Amino acid sequence: MHHGDVGEAAVRNWLIAFLPKRYGVTAGYVRSQGVPDSFQSSHFDVIVYDQLEAPTLWTEENRDKSQAGRARIIPAEHVGAIIEVKSAFHRRSVGDAAAKLRELTPLMTAEDAVGERYPRFLPATAVLAMLFFELRAADRNDVAALDQFREISFNRPFYGGVILRGEGLGQDDTGIVGPAISDEPMEPLITERGLLWGTSLAGTIQKDSQLLTAILMWSDTNFARFAFDLLALLKGTYIHGRVSSFHGLDFGAMMKDAGRS
Repeated sequence: MHHGDVGEAAVRNWLIAFLPKRYGVTAGYVRSQGVPDSFQSSHFDVIVYDQLEAPTLWTEENRDKSQAGRARIIPAEHVGAIIEVKSAFHRRSVGDAAAKLRELTPLMTAEDAVGERYPRFLPATAVLAMLFFELRAADRNDVAALDQFREISFNRPFYGGVILRGEGLGQDDTGIVGPAISDEPMEPLITERGLLWGTSLAGTIQKDSQLLTAILMWSDTNFARFAFDLLALLKGTYIHGRVSSFHGLDFGAMMKDAGRS
């Protein structure tokens, strides 16, 4: 089995263990019944869907794979999130992940009317995201990887990217990278350690009337942040700029450290 397959399986297994049982997690395909033309996506690494409501249109017949590892076809209208998984964070993998998610464009050009008998599109709340296993020291100065996030957008919510490990950083440090809007023009903010440092900012570019930038931040609480942000997005309770949950934030350790001072 390839390392990528093992990594993708680990992500799916973690989501299955973490998310409420309402949400199914699978690898596979998204299909729209389309009227008059149907649409089926290419293979995606992680699809989160409403397993209480969604029928499974097809399941891979491979008894050697776990249930989460067998590819399924999920109806578009029941999809909650799609996550494209890559091994390393660099300009090529970011570009490839964005291109893969853009393949879903036919399912994001409009929204189904309430009560539509034959729904065709991804729900307006369906979230897209990228997950990278590591940022290697050799790629720490690949600022173009960060720059790309300034203009990555879809006609659906885009969480950005999650980087599980940064070479040379703390073992619990996770990076979150995504687009942002700036109030004023600014130059890139990159330290001599490149992208393997607390916070990095892309220089602004102007698009229409907005100044667009991108930000990469490392923190030992970011993995918990991503987990509960994803859950809030699935539930429709996410508010940009607000903490989705205080679970996972190690205030206990902070209080112990304060007590020693």
